[in-house]
Formats: sequence, C-alpha cells, structure tokens
Amino acid sequence: MIYAIIMRKERLNKNFLDEFKDYDFSKIQENKIYLIGSIRFKDYFIKIESILQIIHGKIVYICSVDGLLNKKEFAPNEWAKLQEIALRKLEDQDAILVLDVDGYIGDHSREEIEVFQTKYKKPIYYFSKLKKHL
Repeated sequence: MIYAIIMRKERLNKNFLDEFKDYDFSKIQENKIYLIGSIRFKDYFIKIESILQIIHGKIVYICSVDGLLNKKEFAPNEWAKLQEIALRKLEDQDAILVLDVDGYIGDHSREEIEVFQTKYKKPIYYFSKLKKHL
C-alpha cells in the first residue's frame, strides 16, 4: 500500500509567526480592532491583521487596503478623503492598535489616536507595549 504524503500549507506557519513571538496579542480583549500606523509598515498591517483574526478571532479594520498598498498613486484630494474616512471609521471600533514600529507614530496616526482617546474614550493598545518582558 502506498501512502500519499500530504503537505499542509498554512499562511501562519512557524516562519511567519516567529517575527511576532515576543508579542502578546492576547492582551487585546476587545472584539473590533482598528489598526493605525504609518504606511511604511504595511507588512505589519498585513501580518498583524491575520494574527488577530485567525489566532485571536478579532474583527480587524484598517482605513483602506488600496491606500495602504498604493499611497503614491493617490492625488492629494483623494488621500485627504481617505484620511477623513479613517476618522469616521473610528466611531465603530472597540479599540485601536497603534503599530508604533521602532517607536514611529506619524502625524495622521497621532490625530487618529487623539480623536479616539478624547471623543470615544475606548482602549488604545500600542504594538511596542505588547512586547513580552523576557
């Protein structure tokens, strides 16, 4: 009898997850999470969205996938509209996760944090503070 070897392919494999092994995403208790951060960290958006959704069962939002991937293609008025929409999307979120990679938080991200903090008074998590103390 010949046995077929089935290769199981998973997006969230060991190589994928190793980059985030020092972070405790289980600290985020809320269900609807909005990711905030600089476009320069788009890989973090993509990977953390998958981790939060697949492993932790969260509903994850970002401003605009197209904006995240193609910012340079937008005219200034189009980009401004996306930023306005980002602020409107905050209203429906339970919490935000700021992707402050290497301590960087851009001006628009600061504005989103300020609005979320003062207007909605809901939890704000920072990627850097999810790091486990080893």
